[in-house]
Amino acid sequence: MPVAQYAIGPPTRPKNIRHDNGFLDSFARRKPTAKDYEEYARWISRLEGVEAIQGVPFVPHNNLPDALAAYRHFLRGNGKDHLFSYERFVSSDPSGAVILSSAVLDARQGAELLYGEYFKGQSPVLFQMSGSAIPVGSIRYPSFPYPKTENWQKAIGAHVIWLSADVDVEIANGVHSFVMQMTLHAEDRYNFNPGAADIASGIPDSANGIFEVTGLAHQYMNTSTINRRVEWVGLGSPQGISPKRRSTDFTREKACGQSAHS
Repeated sequence: MPVAQYAIGPPTRPKNIRHDNGFLDSFARRKPTAKDYEEYARWISRLEGVEAIQGVPFVPHNNLPDALAAYRHFLRGNGKDHLFSYERFVSSDPSGAVILSSAVLDARQGAELLYGEYFKGQSPVLFQMSGSAIPVGSIRYPSFPYPKTENWQKAIGAHVIWLSADVDVEIANGVHSFVMQMTLHAEDRYNFNPGAADIASGIPDSANGIFEVTGLAHQYMNTSTINRRVEWVGLGSPQGISPKRRSTDFTREKACGQSAHS
C-alpha cells in the first residue's frame, strides 16, 4: 500500500501541510541591539569564509554549495521564497536517491489503486492524480530518510513532499501497460528552532534564531519540483523501479553550523 493517499484530479497541494515559525513561535519580535548587529556581521563573515574554501581539497566543509546558498538567503533574502534543486539532491545525496525511488513506487501503487477503483477493465484511459503529504526524515517512514550529506542536512534537512501524475493505461491481449508522468513537489520552511542544534557542529539554533526575532534575517519557503516518466507492464508494484528523467526545474539543518528547521 502507498504511504500517501491519492485522489483523481489535477495537482493539488495538500491542505494539511503545516510549517512552524521557528523562534517567532516562542519569542516576540524586537528591535536589534548593537550586540545583535555585531553578531549578524560575524555570521556574514563566517559565511563568506566558508564560501571561499568551497572546492578546496582536503579542507573541512568544502562541499556545501546548496547549504551555503540556503543560509545566505536566510541572511540576505528578506524572506522571499527560494527555489532549490531537488534534482541535485537526488543525484548527490544517498538518501535523495532512496526518496526518489520510494516516491516513484508510491505513485505507481497509487495509480494502480485508482485505476482499479474507477476504471477497471477500461482501455485506453488517461487520468490525473494527486497525493497527500509525505514527511521526509520522519522515523515513521524509513523509506523516506533524512538527508545523509552535510550539504543537504543543512540545506533542507527534514521536509515535505507530495506527488502528482498524469497516468495513461492501455490493455493489449489482456495485459495492462502504464505510462506515468510524475511530478514530485518538495517544500520546507527554512528557519531555526528553540532547543535545537546543528548536527555537525553542535552550535545551538539560538545563535541564528535571534536574527529572526530581531528582523536582521528572515525565515523563508524553500521549494522545488522534479519530473519523471515511468513505464511498466502488468498490475502489481515490484521493487527496483528505474524511473526515466523527463525534465527538471527547477526540517533540518543549515549552513555554517546551523541546525534543524521545521
